[in-house]
Amino acid sequence: MTILITYPRHKIPQDLQDRLDLAVAPATPIYLPLRHLQAVPLSSSDRNHIARSDYLIITSNFALTTLIDHILPSLASAWHGTLIVLSRKMESAANAAGLHHVLVPDEENRHGLHRLLAALTPMLPADAIVTELCGNLHVPDSHESAHHETTSHGPFHESAIPKIRIYENTWEPDDEQHATDEIRRSLTAANTHDPTVNTDIRINRILVTSPSAYQRLQGLIAATPESFSKKLTYYTLGPSTARIITAAHHPVILPTTNTNVLRQTLLHLLQDLA
Repeated sequence: MTILITYPRHKIPQDLQDRLDLAVAPATPIYLPLRHLQAVPLSSSDRNHIARSDYLIITSNFALTTLIDHILPSLASAWHGTLIVLSRKMESAANAAGLHHVLVPDEENRHGLHRLLAALTPMLPADAIVTELCGNLHVPDSHESAHHETTSHGPFHESAIPKIRIYENTWEPDDEQHATDEIRRSLTAANTHDPTVNTDIRINRILVTSPSAYQRLQGLIAATPESFSKKLTYYTLGPSTARIITAAHHPVILPTTNTNVLRQTLLHLLQDLA
């Protein structure tokens, strides 16, 4: 058996890459980010709003890259606000780009973000501009309504924060076909690694990094069912994806704490492969 990870291999720490390679040999881990990410053009109104924002909320790595590489250099003057990101890793990337006013919640998910905003709200002036920079996909969070109630006394509440779409997360039929071909190619190579051994290597464990990746994965399973075990175990980085998988009656494993979730999940996966 082998594993499928819906995350780019080059973003996996090298020590974990090496351990995963050994754990599934003679097969190899299959890394397939089930997405196509692309920055979108911004209107002058959106750019002006970003430039005037006192706080910018970023919840994805690609949104942060888009902000650093494309948006900030195009602003008429340097931005001096505070960035709110989901993880210490994102904070480090922001610091490396010269952004040093950064806030990070105590959990790497929107629940932690809600708590941070709830604590921040009473300290903000009434005219503070808070903006979220996001993609075209939004995952409803079970904590949103509760957060709305607890922060309605402040100058803003999280559900009313304006959102500016700065990138798109798309998945076209050609992307699905390419991913299907890659899965078949990888498994064919693994099954012919040693012709003297009768092998039937299939994918039986999957790390799914987002709800959209899970939905797109179902298309791959339908296109090449012979590539997947009948009993799949899923691993996720947080509760939003886990809820969708649980609703489909599949076993799912989450991180035990909500910090450093990628490493934590991969270590759990390695433990299960041992």
